[in-house]
Amino acid sequence: MGGVHSSKTYLWAMRLPIHHFCFALLVCAWSPVAAQRFSAGLQFAGQLSQIDGDDAFGFNKAGYGAGGFVSAKLSRTTALEVGLGYSLRGSRSGKNEFLRVAIDLHYVEVPILFIVHDWQNRRQEMEYYQMEFFGGIALGRLISSSSLTGVDKDFNKKDVSWILGAGYRWSPRWGGFLKYTRALNSLYGYSKNGVPVDLTSYFLSLGLKVKIL
Repeated sequence: MGGVHSSKTYLWAMRLPIHHFCFALLVCAWSPVAAQRFSAGLQFAGQLSQIDGDDAFGFNKAGYGAGGFVSAKLSRTTALEVGLGYSLRGSRSGKNEFLRVAIDLHYVEVPILFIVHDWQNRRQEMEYYQMEFFGGIALGRLISSSSLTGVDKDFNKKDVSWILGAGYRWSPRWGGFLKYTRALNSLYGYSKNGVPVDLTSYFLSLGLKVKIL
C-alpha cells in the first residue's frame, strides 16, 4: 500500500506543474498585461548521457530533448521557469569495450528552474539580458525503455534529477544553453560480488531556445 500511495503522490506532484504550465501558457497568449511578466517558448537539445553502475564508461549514448517552457519574471533579473518535454537518454558501451551495453530511456519530464539574468544588452530597441544562469529540479516519468539483457522491465519509472546550467541569448527571442542533469534517485539496484550497486543516470545537454510569446 505504501508503494501505491507513493506513486499517486509522485504523479500528483508531476501534474501540478503541468497544470500550472498550461494555465500560464493561456495567460501569456490572451492577457497583454500578463505578457509583460510571463513568456513562453520552445527548446531543443542534443544530449550525451551515461549511467553509473552499468560497467560502461564515457558519454557514449547520443539522444535529444524537446519541449516547451513558461517563464514568470520574479524581479528585474530573476525568473521561475516551468517546462514540459520529452527526453531520450541512456547508456552505450564504447567501441573498444569488451562488455556490450545498450540502454535506451524515454522520459516525459517537468523541469522547474530558478533563473538569474546578467549582462544587459541596451544596443537594440528591445532591451534584454544576454546571459542566464539556472538551477533546479526535474520530475520525470519513464514511458518506455530497452536493454540488451531485458533488465529494463524492472527499472524505476520515477525520476527526480537536479539541473545546473547556463545560457546565452544573441537576440531577444533566440538563445542557446548548456546544462548538466543528474538523477537523485536510483534507476535500478543490484548486487555485484556482494556489494550493492545503484544505476544512476546523468547527461549533458547543448541546445537552442526560442521565445514565441
